[in-house]
Amino acid sequence: MSKKNNKGLSFLGTLIIAGIALIWNYFQPSGKTHQPEPTAQSQQNQAKTPTQQNTPAPLDENYDYIMRDDAIGQNKSAPVDYYMLALSWSPGFCQAQKERYNGNLPQSLMSQCGTQQYGWVIHGLWPQNANARSVSDHPRFCQGDLPMVDPAVIKPYLADSPSANLLQGEWEKHGACAFKNANAYFEKQQNLYRTLNLPDRNLPRKELFAWLKKHNPQLKGAYLGASHNELFICYDLQWQVMDCPR
Repeated sequence: MSKKNNKGLSFLGTLIIAGIALIWNYFQPSGKTHQPEPTAQSQQNQAKTPTQQNTPAPLDENYDYIMRDDAIGQNKSAPVDYYMLALSWSPGFCQAQKERYNGNLPQSLMSQCGTQQYGWVIHGLWPQNANARSVSDHPRFCQGDLPMVDPAVIKPYLADSPSANLLQGEWEKHGACAFKNANAYFEKQQNLYRTLNLPDRNLPRKELFAWLKKHNPQLKGAYLGASHNELFICYDLQWQVMDCPR
């Protein structure tokens, strides 16, 4: 065989080998792993609840509560016999406020009743007198008219009690009758609130009480209170659940 023919065969062999290599590489995985598209269920599992999505609104420049403007007034002589944790069903409360103000809510209510979505929130923790016959017979404003609480103290509690005006007012009217400072008061009512399992929907009173006692063993057998959009749970001086007065 001539050298010319040998060169031709060698060139043809090279082409064949190169073709095989190209075909081999074409059918090999690219090295990238295929990521499955997220399912609707997986997206739903990653979604946050309305409460988690809430971002507390900026605090008003002035959220102080003025004692002389309070319709009930001061009672610093009544002894504290028990405590009442008052919770508010926010959708019902906000609807009532919108009707009261013909849709023009004051700025003090916007953090709770504006674009945010809340369910049960803390109204307040109230030191109570067992012999009271009216609201004015309970301890109120025991330390007088107090200055505005520092915003740094207020902010951590807005997720569960979504109004600086509310927190300030509850501290001055009620908390100061049993706690040395606002932070201790806010922390205690938040701790009590967070031990509770609460429904995420509005229920008639009888069904609400049944639901609460089913999902909160510490409430079983206790007499609870309710009024309009409010729920009341009572505690003795050792913070054990007790019957609310009937």
